Amino acid sequence: MKQVDKIKKLEGLSYFDRNAISQYIEVKPNSFSQNINRWINKGILIQLKKGFYVTSKYYEVNKNNKTYIEFIANRLRMPSYLSLEYVLQKYSMLSESVFAVTSITVKTGRTYRNDLGNFVYRNIKKDLFSGFDITEKDGFIIKEATKVKALFDWLYLRLIRVQDINADFLRSFRLNLELLKKKDIEEFTDYCIKAGIRKYVVLADIVKKVWKEE
Repeated sequence: MKQVDKIKKLEGLSYFDRNAISQYIEVKPNSFSQNINRWINKGILIQLKKGFYVTSKYYEVNKNNKTYIEFIANRLRMPSYLSLEYVLQKYSMLSESVFAVTSITVKTGRTYRNDLGNFVYRNIKKDLFSGFDITEKDGFIIKEATKVKALFDWLYLRLIRVQDINADFLRSFRLNLELLKKKDIEEFTDYCIKAGIRKYVVLADIVKKVWKEE
């Protein structure tokens, strides 16, 4: 059986790494990378990041599947969960357009660009790596921040180097805070307290103030 024919055994996988390829194809170590690059150039494999692939056949079937893209976002950089602009847009919390799948990770922040789109990862400390739901959609397991945690993550990172936080500064972000409910404000306040930094406790009060005005 030709090597290319053996790759067909990987067509049912949502993603795989170099180890998975080596289980199906016997290639000499010194030519392994060369073979992979050739299959990528021929369009047989799609590289999602270095050492992380999907077959072109699986890609063509799922390239417009939003759930699959979210699933891949969780796995390009682990551990991570969908958050920030991407999730806020789902809840119409942002006035601006979003052009990347954004996530939170405890690892160093990073950006990956591949045929599925742009995937942006921002770092947050371990104590704040929480506030996400784990759900199954169309057979894919996905971790996604709640609306409130996505808002907290977004503001936390936006304001991490800002000393003077006030209501006018918050309003400049044009967030649709009127979409929040009282319980959301309480959840947001809990995250601000958990951050352990005074300015975020102040932020909780400012968010509550602007929310009441709207």
